[in-house]
Amino acid sequence: MWSKISLRVKITIITILCISLVTIGITGLSNYNAQLNIINPLSIFIATSMVAVVESETGESTYVTVHANFPVTEHQDIFQLYSIIITIAFILVGAVLAFVISGQTLKPIKTLAKKIEDIDANNLHTQIEPPQTKDELSRLTNSFNSMLSKLNRSFESQRLFAQNAAHELKTPLASIMTNIDVLQLDEEPSIEEYKEVVGVVKNSTLRLIELVEGLLSINNAVDETRWQTFNTGEVFETIVNDLDDDIERKKLKIDLSGKCRINGDKALLERALHNLVHNAVRYNVHGGSVKIQLEENAIFIEDSGIGIPEENLGRIFEPFYCVDSSRSKKLGGHGLGMSIAKNIFDMHNIKISVYSQLGNGTKIVLKMG
Repeated sequence: MWSKISLRVKITIITILCISLVTIGITGLSNYNAQLNIINPLSIFIATSMVAVVESETGESTYVTVHANFPVTEHQDIFQLYSIIITIAFILVGAVLAFVISGQTLKPIKTLAKKIEDIDANNLHTQIEPPQTKDELSRLTNSFNSMLSKLNRSFESQRLFAQNAAHELKTPLASIMTNIDVLQLDEEPSIEEYKEVVGVVKNSTLRLIELVEGLLSINNAVDETRWQTFNTGEVFETIVNDLDDDIERKKLKIDLSGKCRINGDKALLERALHNLVHNAVRYNVHGGSVKIQLEENAIFIEDSGIGIPEENLGRIFEPFYCVDSSRSKKLGGHGLGMSIAKNIFDMHNIKISVYSQLGNGTKIVLKMG
């Protein structure tokens, strides 16, 4: 029952109870004090102790005690009755005032609730104007605006993710379909034409598999039963060997030093580290360098590549986000590498930080939790 009552009525009821307790307490104490210290002594004095002094002709004083009875009990009843009436009047006035004041106090909250009800998925960008006061309501409004901003960014990110995923998946499928249609236009296609179409279909299929595996990696759950402690130096040596053709083509200098051991899912961490080194090689300049420094609780990967504009650093972990889409497509990137790596590192409580400037290379720092 209490949970179904409005906040305004709850405040009014609590205020009435407080006023009742205070006024009844004060009234009770007043009546007790009056009866104990005023009415009882006064009735005795009036009834038995009234003395008159009469002077005789001889100059002597004669004391005469005058006995009188006054209706003290009647006055006592009247006093108590008036006290009760005044108490009830104060309680009623307090209840009305509490109801009115609580209504005015809660009016901004009702206004805020009405504005919140008007917000849905289509207008999450809306911001509610906070009151000029610095009270709890102002903090509540600011907190709600902050939540709206986070929700809006999340919805926008999901929308872009869906659009980009659909686009990335559609591109190789469209390529496959186009080549098949071209092949069907020729009534007697040659073996070479068949081989060319098969090659395109194979490359497009591999790209689709890569995209699907990437999307699955972003949402993979942690399986700590597969965790083990391993030497990252050996992992980086394997990665460098895998990228040897790209490194040789760009004439890059690779510097690997130090020691670092990590506890986690080795297969997932190998993929994440591979993505970082692959980016350092892919977006490097001809004749540049990649420096990999291993420490007890940290890994540093620094390249001399094209760098990342400062305004783009906050978005490089978003799925399908590319600083330069045309360059990424040319170099074979699809915008999932950094997102996958970030997700894997988060699973292992590894903090990743990226420092970069356009034209001055990129430095990635991994801190073990």
